[in-house]
Amino acid sequence: MDLIQPSDDERRIAAMCRALSHPLRVGIVRFVAAPPGSICNQIVLRTNRAQSTISEHLRILVAAGLLECEHEGQVSAYWLAPEALELLRNALADISLRRRP
Repeated sequence: MDLIQPSDDERRIAAMCRALSHPLRVGIVRFVAAPPGSICNQIVLRTNRAQSTISEHLRILVAAGLLECEHEGQVSAYWLAPEALELLRNALADISLRRRP
């Protein structure tokens, strides 16, 4: 019997799925997806949550590789990480194409 050993890509996919397991983080990703990206303050205003709460959610999304960030002074800009989303999209498509015989 062969053991299932997760690949690096599978570990990345799992990290992204964990990051997306919170509904507010899914909403943040959807909001940030609208060009040209978002700054933290815009997200705070749209969610009606504390800045510290949003910063923590953004930190998790960046750590998982779903968002990229650039800091300039006290302003933090966020945008989607296209390669991570492509990896996730391809993995979900591959899973959805597999059917039981």
